[in-house]
Amino acid sequence: MEQREGRIDRYGQTASQVKTLLLYGSDNPVDGAVLDVLIRKAVQIHKTLGITVPVPMDSTTVSEAVFKSLFDRAHDAVQLSLLDLLDEKESAVEQVHKNWDKAVEREKTSRTRFAQRSIKPVEVEQELIESDQILGNEQDVERFVLSAANRLSCSLSKKKQGWLLSTIPNFLQPALGDKPRLLTFTTPAPEGVEYVGRNHPLVEGLGRHIIENALSNSQDPIAARCGFTTTDTVTKRTTLLLLRLRHLLNSPKHQSLLAEECAVVGFTGPPSNPIWLTPEDAKSLLEQANPVGDAPLGIKQAEIEELLSKITEIESDLELFARERSHSLSQSHRRVRAITQEGQIQVKPQLPMDILGVYILQPGKIRNS
Repeated sequence: MEQREGRIDRYGQTASQVKTLLLYGSDNPVDGAVLDVLIRKAVQIHKTLGITVPVPMDSTTVSEAVFKSLFDRAHDAVQLSLLDLLDEKESAVEQVHKNWDKAVEREKTSRTRFAQRSIKPVEVEQELIESDQILGNEQDVERFVLSAANRLSCSLSKKKQGWLLSTIPNFLQPALGDKPRLLTFTTPAPEGVEYVGRNHPLVEGLGRHIIENALSNSQDPIAARCGFTTTDTVTKRTTLLLLRLRHLLNSPKHQSLLAEECAVVGFTGPPSNPIWLTPEDAKSLLEQANPVGDAPLGIKQAEIEELLSKITEIESDLELFARERSHSLSQSHRRVRAITQEGQIQVKPQLPMDILGVYILQPGKIRNS
């Protein structure tokens, strides 16, 4: 029954209410035996706990109980002899129900021990927020896909129930095919609309294509690794760096793991005396800065080259940021593992970090035409 209901009562199910029907023959002795041995007991447990508890016995024992119940139903009632009354051995059906009751008691104890009231909602919420900041939430995925598709001239058009991707780029067709797709970036997805999360082939394909193009195409990349933008988003010359951090996760119980993440840092002033922004402000500037003017290509290239020649002046600051970030992740792991009662883990930064992008924001004003 758990498998049957699990086929439809699952993540991605768009219906607000799901009904399941059990068909059985009222005059079928086999169906009646199954009802007596398994289904009525399962329903009773579900009403008591609100969840299903699997049968804690092997299939052979359960089958024997069903057949025993079937044979008992087939025989007419007979007068018991004295020897029958003295036979106190449990029947197969009683054995199944007794073991099932024990499993229910264990489940009650487990649910009490790991009750949700022992978890502080504020702590859980904070961990989820930090996780979304690293991995990206639904809004981040939507913004990335819409922006990337627009850059690649395969824009999505807004429809009543989602976004229509009418033309699939050639580099995505091996994974997505060539048929139009109606997409949404929020859950639950309406019927007939495909949900696009951060692990969707569309997101992975766009990300891989853009990064490969940025690394190999130095003349006219889709997404440049260096940039000089005149914008009214800043009032002081600001430098933003897109970093790739690596962390080594060591645990005495498990094999060491290497984790990666990207982060945006920024500062005002020269590299020799930087005034650092908070990571949140730096990330916000990278997302919101729009050009209001332009500078000659030669000037932009000279500004970028000068910055790159002085990038070593901030290496110690970047190393400090990496260590602080590893410490923050270590504290996050410690909080989560204290809740789940798992072993501790040590997070160690792997230096030096990779600088994936360098962007200069030059203050400017919108010119009136």
